[in-house]
Amino acid sequence: MSVHRALIALSGVVACIFAFTIPVHAQDEGDAILVLDASGSMWGQIEDEAKITIAKRVLSDLLDELPANRQLGLIAYGHNRKGDCGDIEELAPLGTGRTAIKAAVDKLNPKGKTPMAASVKLAAEKLKYTEKKATVILISDGIETCEPDPCGVAAALEAAGVDFTAHVIGFDVAEENAQAQLRCIAENTGGQFVAAANASELSAALEVTVVEAPKAPQATNLRLRATELKGGVLIEDGLTWTVRPVGGGDLVLDIDGAGEHSADIAPGIYDIYVERPEDGLKGEALSVEIRAGASKTVTIALEFAVDATIRVEPENQGVAGTDILIFWTGPERQGDYVSIAAKEASAGSALSYDYISQGNPRKLRLPIEPGDYEIRYVLGRPYRTLVAIDYRVIPATASVSAPTEALAGETVTVAFTGPPVGAGDFITVTAPDAEERAYNDYAYVKNGNPAKIRMPLDAGDYEIRYVQGNNKVIARQAISVSEASSSVVAKTTAVTGETVAVTFTGPEAGAGDFITVTAPDAEERAYNDYAYVKNGNPAKIRMPLDAGDYEIRYV
Repeated sequence: MSVHRALIALSGVVACIFAFTIPVHAQDEGDAILVLDASGSMWGQIEDEAKITIAKRVLSDLLDELPANRQLGLIAYGHNRKGDCGDIEELAPLGTGRTAIKAAVDKLNPKGKTPMAASVKLAAEKLKYTEKKATVILISDGIETCEPDPCGVAAALEAAGVDFTAHVIGFDVAEENAQAQLRCIAENTGGQFVAAANASELSAALEVTVVEAPKAPQATNLRLRATELKGGVLIEDGLTWTVRPVGGGDLVLDIDGAGEHSADIAPGIYDIYVERPEDGLKGEALSVEIRAGASKTVTIALEFAVDATIRVEPENQGVAGTDILIFWTGPERQGDYVSIAAKEASAGSALSYDYISQGNPRKLRLPIEPGDYEIRYVLGRPYRTLVAIDYRVIPATASVSAPTEALAGETVTVAFTGPPVGAGDFITVTAPDAEERAYNDYAYVKNGNPAKIRMPLDAGDYEIRYVQGNNKVIARQAISVSEASSSVVAKTTAVTGETVAVTFTGPEAGAGDFITVTAPDAEERAYNDYAYVKNGNPAKIRMPLDAGDYEIRYV
């Protein structure tokens, strides 16, 4: 099999990229788009090192070793937002310099989902796979967490492409369904699947594949697999498979009680049927072409009805940033969840969600931005919205009441009203033009009303704020902060090591205010012996052991 244009999709460790890109050095067969999975699972550890760290290091090495005449691009996904299946970004168009690509990779911060199929499709489109040869190299550490089904997408790309191939490396992929899905992507496009369980196996795979280009399968092989629903969970046993030549003829395969099954088969065109006798579910794939010397994976979805209902309290609408209760009925399959999502968002996208396995009802917090949303019951595998109802989020109202003037460092009592307490809501004081997430001293509203807030140490104009959801100001009041006056009174001479009584005046005692003795030219934070003002007046301060000129300070 020739080496085609390379697309690299990373979800495990980029080191495996060498398996299929290094051989291109000799053949120089086209351009490559690097597609990196920066989903949350990339923080997983292998031999005490995060997979994303390994990926960055090895990709950097790869970029150094690839020939200068190879054009590269970069696509990443899962690195900007949590819970968003649309989080796919072209970070470097095809032909971008290696230094720029390295810089983009180095900035990646895994956090989101794994829209693997959509990312592979986007990269194939960037390579104009319907017009030219194109090879995808997918490196993944897990299963698709969005939609559509990667196996089906791979088959569609193969059918529509001029000469499309996807090689897949599964890094640290132990779960059978995930590995089967990755293998299917490769075999549906005539590509290779390689598994690496740890860093040492990855290194061994690199040594082999750097020396040898991936070889086409020598045997003609058919792999059969079935899922519960399209893109759903792999059925591991209890299936009856039959395979016969298209249009009739003698059975070629007749297997009972199997799940995933692999067998050598003569080249030809076949009709494939599967049944699960325990519930009578059936499926078929007709006119499947098996080419000589190639592997083919056929996935058949067994479809059945899945229905759900949801009810929300309070009904119809709720206050921004407050909790709602979602009551549900549904299939209760593994991975099913209820969510709050933007209208028209894909099934895999959610602003907040909770798994139905945690009980009924589930509590979710509404977005802090008012507007129209949807409450959903989502099937976890495959991701499918079974039911959605419209829900309006209305603005939250709040107030803060505090003195309009205060001294620097003074603790001010702030009474407030607001929506039902949210986990992150807080009262703070900050500059009037500060961003909404800014804060100085603060107190969570859940900890009681009124709140106690200490004023900044620098005089000026400030405002007291009620901040909802950790990033939205919904109430504010201006407050003027004046310089605080203070004094210290102590004897003017002392013996080295003597303890001296220091009486003082100053603002209301703050947690960190203290009396100390230090050199006159020492920085403001400097101290020798000290006593917190909150611990009583006068303070007892021991003098330094070296004779000289010093000063007593109120800090």
